[in-house]
Amino acid sequence: MAYKALYRTYRPTSFEKVVGQQHIVKTLQNAVLKHKIAHAYLFCGPRGTGKTTVAKLMAKAVNCPDTNKAPCNVCDSCLSIQAGTHPDIIEIDAASNNGVDEIRDLIEKVKYSPIEGKYKVYIIDEVHMLSQGAFNALLKTLEEPPSHVIFILATTEPHKVLPTIISRCQRFDFTKVPMAEIGTRVKEVLDLEKIKYEEGVIRLISQLAEGGLRDALSILEQCIAYAQNDLRVQHVHDIYGITTVSEKIDLLDAVFSKDVVAILDNVRFISEKSFDIKRLTSDMIDLLKECIIYQYTRDASLLQIATEDEVKHILAKRNANDLLKMIDIFIETMDKYRNATNIHSYFEVALLKMMSMGNETADYAIKKEAKMPFADSKPKADVAKEEKLPFIQPEEPVTEELITVIEEPIVLKSPNDERLMQLDIVSETSEATEVEELLLSDFDIVRFMVAGDKARRTNEAPLWNRLDDYINEIEWAKVARMISDGNIVVTNEQFVVLSVPYEEVAREINAKANEVALRKLMIEIVKQPRKVFAITKDQEERTIALFRELWSAGKLPEPMIIHVEPLPKVKKQDEEVSVDQRLVSLFGEGNVDFIHEE
Repeated sequence: MAYKALYRTYRPTSFEKVVGQQHIVKTLQNAVLKHKIAHAYLFCGPRGTGKTTVAKLMAKAVNCPDTNKAPCNVCDSCLSIQAGTHPDIIEIDAASNNGVDEIRDLIEKVKYSPIEGKYKVYIIDEVHMLSQGAFNALLKTLEEPPSHVIFILATTEPHKVLPTIISRCQRFDFTKVPMAEIGTRVKEVLDLEKIKYEEGVIRLISQLAEGGLRDALSILEQCIAYAQNDLRVQHVHDIYGITTVSEKIDLLDAVFSKDVVAILDNVRFISEKSFDIKRLTSDMIDLLKECIIYQYTRDASLLQIATEDEVKHILAKRNANDLLKMIDIFIETMDKYRNATNIHSYFEVALLKMMSMGNETADYAIKKEAKMPFADSKPKADVAKEEKLPFIQPEEPVTEELITVIEEPIVLKSPNDERLMQLDIVSETSEATEVEELLLSDFDIVRFMVAGDKARRTNEAPLWNRLDDYINEIEWAKVARMISDGNIVVTNEQFVVLSVPYEEVAREINAKANEVALRKLMIEIVKQPRKVFAITKDQEERTIALFRELWSAGKLPEPMIIHVEPLPKVKKQDEEVSVDQRLVSLFGEGNVDFIHEE
């Protein structure tokens, strides 16, 4: 017997063996059982999802004498249809028989009664390939066919079929087969073929199939021919030009470390191996997406591409915001592939663009500069002993009540270590010669909200109304105007977080150069040298929603803890010149003339 392809060898012989499409299978089974069979069906859907298979099963079922078990696969009718020798089952490929003459010949034969079975079934595959004239010729017959005729039309592009044809058929939309069901079927075939396989082969083949079971079996067949009786993941990579997860991580490491030579070497290696750049770009997006999902959920069961250790390796070097920016760059690059003659260059440029991004760590930490004495991000063994601040109950960041009874929240561990975020406040003696910004992530702000004191915010609201009094004072005008448009999001005795309309204002407030002046203003307003942080209105809305979500799930993170160092005393000689210096800093040197009366 001649060799048959796997997808033909293991084609389902009954409705029960069809993978996926259960909504279609159940409908057709009920129609056969109740003898309510339509005269025309239209099967639509992606390639390899079972359209032709279900059409043949339907042809067997309507001609099977045992309607309760149709198709029974033991009667002469079922066996001859399965062998492809039944005279009443006519399969037509519309791609090669798309003319008017072929359809007229078909119409001429429709009027003849079935030779062996109860129904004469016409299966027209790729029906969208018929010409306009052929569609028109088929129209009348399709509307009122003889009682012994059933038409089953199959197409991957239903939008190309005339609406008048579609309206005369019962339409069934086939969906892509879920990856888990494809994997189950591939495993069954491997076991039946007695092929040894490595862990991960099934998942990789299921991904490559992209929802088509026929494609999955075709890929499997090619891999078996290459690897013989011991199928490994590397064999699939070699055949289909796919990079491994470790190779993708090596490429990302080169980007994170800003190693241009390593990036170019990786791209050159990809080019020499003829890897599919488009697929690689798509795979990189999926890998980064998994990292983001894991960063927010900490659920390893959601990972399908990389292992938990591999994801943690990436997250140790970049946070979710950076990974989202990288995904945007990849998506933008994929759009440019369409008209590109050399997509490798576009891929290189995308990697170089990512390399120029910041180098924030992925533990939601606030950005640190070497010049400023911020706490080291490495975990400290005695950090719990150093904490003197009491735990403050989570603050609800909005005025309306979320729920009357608040369950005790489950503490969510920090992304990297079991430690609290520490921020050391710079002293006045620090010379900030350039604007250095603190970048707060959404997760940071949620931790601020957890540490917030709602009662304090309410009680101190009248004190903030006095801010207008400081706007017209020379000593406080600059910083008072800076925060005048801000609204209090959250506060406690160590810090206050404000929301401002514009990102530029938030950056200015977060600048280390203004830190000491803002702390002094806080002494004037609330009698405490609190650290002032700023976020935008959009970020406020986003983080309040995140806070609510985590709070409802009982997964609030640890509170943000800030160690506030006392401000150094100002020397007397500095006090004597402080007014002149403040005038110069306020209006600019050259714009102020000093007149000293004797």
